[in-house]
Amino acid sequence: GSPLAITGAACQVNPAQSTCNPTVAPGFTGPGRIDGKWGEGATPTSSPSYLNAAAFVPISTLTAAGSPYAYTFGDAARTAPFGMYGPGNYDIDISLRRSFGLTERAHLTFEGDLYNLTNHTDFLVGGTTFGSASFGTVSGQANSSRDAQLSLRLEF
Repeated sequence: GSPLAITGAACQVNPAQSTCNPTVAPGFTGPGRIDGKWGEGATPTSSPSYLNAAAFVPISTLTAAGSPYAYTFGDAARTAPFGMYGPGNYDIDISLRRSFGLTERAHLTFEGDLYNLTNHTDFLVGGTTFGSASFGTVSGQANSSRDAQLSLRLEF
């Protein structure tokens, strides 16, 4: 899958910058991915978190005085910290075409297209903002289910 860009939710940054990176939790050594494969254990009403929130700490918890550091940036990698990649994404499409000669000038062309041949689900990770309630959860499906299309064309 594609590398995930993890951003922070509770940070004060330069007004020209709209997002910030979270800070890596001191001494964290665990995995970035948790709870199995993407979509595993998900139900229509709930989805487990697939990214390890314990890997990060909010910037606001880093001051000794208990107040947040203003205009500071987190030290986590901009993309794919701790190997946090999204689910794999692929679709296999196939198209078959056959042309038949009816007369010297007329041809009949038959086409069949099949999209997402294996009917593979590509999950959409909507929660990449650390500190939000949806951090690391699957928010939907990024592709369409299997679809077929047939066409017949007469040329004369």
